[in-house]
Amino acid sequence: MRIITLVIVIVASLMGCTEDYSALPQIPVDFSWPGKNVTEISPAIILIAVPEGVKSFEINMYDLTNRYDHGGGTVVNNGSGSIPEGALNKYQGPSPMYGSPRYELSVKAIDENDRVVAFGKKVRKYPPEAK
Repeated sequence: MRIITLVIVIVASLMGCTEDYSALPQIPVDFSWPGKNVTEISPAIILIAVPEGVKSFEINMYDLTNRYDHGGGTVVNNGSGSIPEGALNKYQGPSPMYGSPRYELSVKAIDENDRVVAFGKKVRKYPPEAK
């Protein structure tokens, strides 16, 4: 029995178990790609209905198509619901080799006790589709 439990734990860790934030309040997220230097400058981000008591936001961008983490950063909540273009210091922008990959930008809202109290995400293709 111990061996089976150990195998399950090892397999789960190798599969990259992710945290489930579906029970938390959801923050609507929107962002747009900068018109220039998209690989170097993080996009402007708009957050709607941020709960009270949020100290900061942990932001990450992930390429869903090619399974690549583009990083992000932590930004102090200034109460505006807006994170300016270029604010993420550990960000690598999209650099698709071909096609139009899908990128997921996720936002964790962190309170004064360093707990995740809300979550949001948005998926966009790059390059953006013509309107």
